[in-house]
Amino acid sequence: MTDPDGPQSAFDDVLDPRRRPSVVSGPGFRVSGARHGRGRRDLGVSQLVSGVGIAAAVAVMSATSLSAYAAYDVGHGFQQRAVDVGSGVASTEGAFNVLAIGADNDPSQGTAYGDRGATLNDSNVLLHVSADHTHAVAISFPRDLVLDQPACSGAPAVQDTPLNQAYGRGGMDCVVSTIEHTTGMDVPYAAQVSFAGVIRMSDAVGGVPVCVTDAVDDPYTGLQLAAGEHTVSGKTALAFLRDRHGVGDGSDLSRISSLQQFLSSLLRKVKHEGTLGDPAKLYGLAKAASQNITLSTSLAKPSTMVDIARAFEGIDLGDITFVQYPGSVDDPAFPGKVVPDRATADRLIRAVRADRPFSLDAGATGRGATEETPAAGTDAPAAAPAPSERTATAPRAASTPSASPREMSGVTGQTAAQKTCAVAAGG
Repeated sequence: MTDPDGPQSAFDDVLDPRRRPSVVSGPGFRVSGARHGRGRRDLGVSQLVSGVGIAAAVAVMSATSLSAYAAYDVGHGFQQRAVDVGSGVASTEGAFNVLAIGADNDPSQGTAYGDRGATLNDSNVLLHVSADHTHAVAISFPRDLVLDQPACSGAPAVQDTPLNQAYGRGGMDCVVSTIEHTTGMDVPYAAQVSFAGVIRMSDAVGGVPVCVTDAVDDPYTGLQLAAGEHTVSGKTALAFLRDRHGVGDGSDLSRISSLQQFLSSLLRKVKHEGTLGDPAKLYGLAKAASQNITLSTSLAKPSTMVDIARAFEGIDLGDITFVQYPGSVDDPAFPGKVVPDRATADRLIRAVRADRPFSLDAGATGRGATEETPAAGTDAPAAAPAPSERTATAPRAASTPSASPREMSGVTGQTAAQKTCAVAAGG
């Protein structure tokens, strides 16, 4: 059989059921037979998992760290759940984009977190990797962002519709089409994560360090944290990412700051603690991801995941920037919704598409976060981050110096190198 994507790699080969390896010593060891009732609205909101899908796909699929059995096991799990999205050419050569979707009321998780009668794409993060693979920007789109959405999957086009209704109009493909329509960027790769996925993946990495400025006790999510730093996993990690009433001003926009803190901390942990070089940790994270993340068919191919992982390995933490798509909640025509700030959004998207460097305003960590300060008796951090720690998507030409980054006023976020704390409500 001819592979439409070209010759098979060693990884592709072990995914063929006819070549399924027999296990000699279990996962991570030598193998033979292969070549190498409706709940409250706040309880149903998922402001957590979209970026976790990106982080997992990037972190877990390092080709040299998985045994042949693990490659088959993980790759087969992803491919069984894969769905088609988009119609463009998928390639990791040059710049590329990946959309990660956090699904509220994901059908695969049942009613464990409430049943709202519909699946909503309540968290949407677009990851753009620069053409030279030295910088990346992850744009969080608010769930209530009012947008015009194109026709998709048999559903007609609609105007002034909250983004989180796109999934109900046509699944993952419709979410991808809406983000492409909004940004003018091709999105060949996509991933969708459920609540259960964040629980299992946070467990697989041994928890993720987070910080809150003051004590949080939120009866809606059950989150109870004392002021300071904590390593959260399982249901506590889920509660931290779902928490709305306990952080910031109680808005969904504050929760985006918590998501950015969580993902930055996760990336720091994966890079600093040698997860990519530890077969047992890598396999555990990959296995959890394969069981709880739905990928586009373009991304489910193991060789593609390996290419993305390799692209990310060369990007410094200070060159991975998380930002929020600009918008406001002050338009009386759309009460309770987020209306795009067109001028600022256009500046941001133009810079990202062109791989132009930009920096964020000092202290622009968003509604629900602040830069972490050291506890008494600990060493103070450096006075200010190095320029590369606050710079997004800047192509580096070998023959000419990089352009100085321009300040992107009105955009909030942080780099993966920055340590931030969630601001407790009323704190």
